[in-house]
Amino acid sequence: MYGREYKGKTYTLEASGGLTNSSLVMQDRETNSYWSLMKSEVVAGKLKGLKVNELPVGERMRWADWKKKHPDTLVLTVRGRQDATDVYAEYFSSRRGFRGQMASDHRLDTKDPIFAFRIGNKNYAIEQDEIEEGAVFHIADVYVFLYRNDDAEMFESTSAFISRQDFEQKDGIWFVKGSDCRYDVQQRNFSDATCVQPLAGFDTFWYNWSLNNPDTQILEN
Repeated sequence: MYGREYKGKTYTLEASGGLTNSSLVMQDRETNSYWSLMKSEVVAGKLKGLKVNELPVGERMRWADWKKKHPDTLVLTVRGRQDATDVYAEYFSSRRGFRGQMASDHRLDTKDPIFAFRIGNKNYAIEQDEIEEGAVFHIADVYVFLYRNDDAEMFESTSAFISRQDFEQKDGIWFVKGSDCRYDVQQRNFSDATCVQPLAGFDTFWYNWSLNNPDTQILEN
């Protein structure tokens, strides 16, 4: 999810109908500039070079899990629409990306599932299976906590937080070090929201991210 307000103006974004390196590009109505989501940057038009503000509030999950949390949810849909039960089956089973595209950076395989994020002006990525049951990284002057259940589907969101304090695991539970602030696996959050900050990022395939961000540093747990 991204902010729409920049330098005192609010922009109206909509799909441009185009892709760059198999990743979605949006277009604003006010200047007709093109906003690349995977690069988090405006890549063409009057606003070219503007850095897009990522908001760490999106969460991907199964409908059944969402319904349990929010039973009064209203569903917006096109009347009478019926999609195939699994329209992405062929895509997910293939070693190739969209329209056969492959990663040019061979440090990871094209379709390796990763979590990618930015701190400052630097790009980072880590394979999803490296952060199952939690992992901590010291980057610049902050600590990054990443967590995925060991049975999580690729599309499910990685829990990602940053803190000035280190994290530690005690009896299988993650804490902000030296405090009672603990990570709740079910709620996907810490018991005290003031002890950490959410970290924006992408759960995606390696080729999607690396083609748009070739200077990415790969982290290892």
